[in-house]
Amino acid sequence: MKAINYALKLLKFRPRSENELRKRMKRKGFEDNEINSVLEKLKQYGYLNEIEDAINYVKIKCERGWSKKRIYIGLLRRGYDKQTIKEALTNYKTEVVIYKLKNEIKRKNVSKEKLIKLLKNRGFEWDIIKEVLKND
Repeated sequence: MKAINYALKLLKFRPRSENELRKRMKRKGFEDNEINSVLEKLKQYGYLNEIEDAINYVKIKCERGWSKKRIYIGLLRRGYDKQTIKEALTNYKTEVVIYKLKNEIKRKNVSKEKLIKLLKNRGFEWDIIKEVLKND
């Protein structure tokens, strides 16, 4: 009972991958068989849906103007497998990111060279950088 309460407590703060929950529960001292049964229950109840959580992560980060590369690394760190990440990244909205970046650039007064360097350091591909610079 303590194990499921701990898992639900973790999920209350934000969605987590199965791998991330497993690691946190092991660190807390729960046994493998207990962890496996808790994860199965969470899946049955619909509290643990990795693909939906990864897709939501991609959407939120797009709205914040993150690059695909940065989102990919963030999902890897959270413990999602590469197939789930690849599937979630199909929801990457380039036009949303470009709009966000253009608005951000309007507020900053930087040279074109600094802007290119900034966007490259954030992990953006050249075609997105060109699109952002197009109307400036």
